[in-house]
Amino acid sequence: MTARSPQRPATALLAVAALAAAFPVAACRRSPPPEAVSVIPATTRAAPARADAAGYPLRPAEKTSVDRFLAQNPDLRAATDEDRRPGGDESLQDLYGVYHPYFVRGDANDDGALDFVLAFVRRDSDPEAPWFTIVVFSGRDDGTFDAGNPVERDISLADGDLSIDRDAILVTPDTTEDAARRYRWDPARHRHVFVRDEPEEAVSPPPART
Repeated sequence: MTARSPQRPATALLAVAALAAAFPVAACRRSPPPEAVSVIPATTRAAPARADAAGYPLRPAEKTSVDRFLAQNPDLRAATDEDRRPGGDESLQDLYGVYHPYFVRGDANDDGALDFVLAFVRRDSDPEAPWFTIVVFSGRDDGTFDAGNPVERDISLADGDLSIDRDAILVTPDTTEDAARRYRWDPARHRHVFVRDEPEEAVSPPPART
């Protein structure tokens, strides 16, 4: 008499199927190491500003100097005419014809070479109330300019402008007022220094002769 192999009960087969469903093959795969997971930074640094973005008629040597300054100061950009708050002294446009409140050329140190002064705006400042930095670029005999020397930093100039009066740089916070800060070249310090306007002395009449 041939012995019959015992049959597996149906309950055992159901248990095996349940275990397979609870532990799929994919669950046995190892997670990638932490260094393999790419992390996207929350903030990315903005691209450096360029001189061309200001819209001024800068000459090649001027552009080179401004771009060099911006590369060293990535938190700044060149100020534009649009940074000036509307409603100021509009007669200046008629007076000068071509008027850029934040860019001016002239001989600011009385050495016979052409210099230029340019305002920059802090890129993180409020567009309605930007903070300006005033920089003078001194010209050299070969037609190039130095790296730029700040005259004032983080000032309010949305209602004002820049100008050069003979050998002095004038920073006017508000063109509707007469107040202006004057910076004159100091050969001993080799930089522009703030000049206080001395009050004019009263002229006394000559003593009477008897």
